[in-house]
Amino acid sequence: MNFQKTIFISAYRDFAIRYLLYSDVFHNLRSQPYRIIIFLKDNDIKFYRDRFDYPNVVLEPVFYHKALGQLRRSRLSSFFVLVRKCMSGTAPGYRNTTDDVRRYQYSQEMSGRISRKVRFQLARLLSRIGSRVRVIRELIVKLESWNFPGRMYDQYFEKYHPDMLIVTSLGHMIDPLFMRAASRHGASVVAIMRNFDAPTTKDYRGAHIDHVVAWNPIMEKEVRIFHDLPRERIHVGGIAHWDFYFNGQYKVREKPFFLKENRLSKDRKIIFYATSGFKLFSRSFDVIIQLLSAAENNRFRDPVQFLVRLHPAYLSKNNTGEGQVIDRYRKQMADIERRYPNLVSFVPPDMRFLTDGIDTPVEDMYKLADTFTHADILLNEYSTVMIESTIFDLPIINVGLYNYRDTEKPISYLENFTHIKRLLKSGASKNAYTFDQLVTYINDYLEDPAKDRQARKCLFAQEINTHIGEAGSATAAILRKLINE
Repeated sequence: MNFQKTIFISAYRDFAIRYLLYSDVFHNLRSQPYRIIIFLKDNDIKFYRDRFDYPNVVLEPVFYHKALGQLRRSRLSSFFVLVRKCMSGTAPGYRNTTDDVRRYQYSQEMSGRISRKVRFQLARLLSRIGSRVRVIRELIVKLESWNFPGRMYDQYFEKYHPDMLIVTSLGHMIDPLFMRAASRHGASVVAIMRNFDAPTTKDYRGAHIDHVVAWNPIMEKEVRIFHDLPRERIHVGGIAHWDFYFNGQYKVREKPFFLKENRLSKDRKIIFYATSGFKLFSRSFDVIIQLLSAAENNRFRDPVQFLVRLHPAYLSKNNTGEGQVIDRYRKQMADIERRYPNLVSFVPPDMRFLTDGIDTPVEDMYKLADTFTHADILLNEYSTVMIESTIFDLPIINVGLYNYRDTEKPISYLENFTHIKRLLKSGASKNAYTFDQLVTYINDYLEDPAKDRQARKCLFAQEINTHIGEAGSATAAILRKLINE
């Protein structure tokens, strides 16, 4: 076949596959006269061959383990990454407070051996200087790029001669190695944001970037200031993987079917508990047991039941490389369900465990849409579902109990993250720091589900405001324009 252009898509991240390949971004691109080379985790390619079996699509291994090993084995590489994790650009009255949280986090994690302490203190000093001086930030990226140019990817550029590389971060994890190789071979680098906290929590950019596609104007500003990219190279495309919420692609299933599938009763209100990652929130199950005990003892205004959706991180591999993290919790979940019959249903994400990662199909999002539709209250742990739930006008409560990463700080220390700050500023959520507060807020929303509705509408308008329902097509149009230029 004759192809006008060749595009590399680095989609090794599980949710990059959902955001790019399972959305209209990819569906639009593959209909063009482009040759598309998709890079996936090495051992998962076999699973995806049938799913992306198109004449103009080729799958290649991204050398995930080799690249990650290079980053982690080298003390110099890990030092550069540590500096970038704690460093962002600034502007008058506008700074990334997430940097302060990261410095505290790593001060605790690297408080053991003297050598680790010294490394952290040097990284913290350099990150503080870098945050104040742009030339230092740029010098750090240049030095890192010079020492770790990503030559393992040269063979792909020599084989396919691509015009564009698409990545899903500004230079996080192994992306910088691929991005640096692209720049050396004359391919433009385009970063598409796959999550709303990417510009503030996923490191200062790790390489040269030609263009960025952001979700909304707030993200555009964060990329521009925190990562030193000019406005004309940042494009706002909307939120591609949420298109189906608005364009009629999926019809929500009727409540009786939803209740039966999730083992729920029609006679009780549904409280949807969306957990966060087990590393950050290590005591989620303690909160769940307390809630169930409160329900058993009639502390809530109405009869309630809890639908608990575990974070996808629970589906990841165990540290031993055998089995999944969720395996550690299966007995505990079964015991809780037996102890509190008819009060709780644990529902893991509808995702498939692969050799190197997990598959994140759109069907899982459809089930999530059903849950948002039929639930009465959302409990979450400072996550993206706060934004998602505003589509359904679902009352939001943040569970802020216990401590941050097993430190002396309360979990509410997370509220210093830049992306969390802006969500909370809207007033769309209640934030419970004690269990009694949590019970009170649940009862308040059971009594009046319309409470804080206007604030939820404002949060929706703040975050979801560009190419609603057609963000995938809009993002693909941006990419076509850039590659044709």
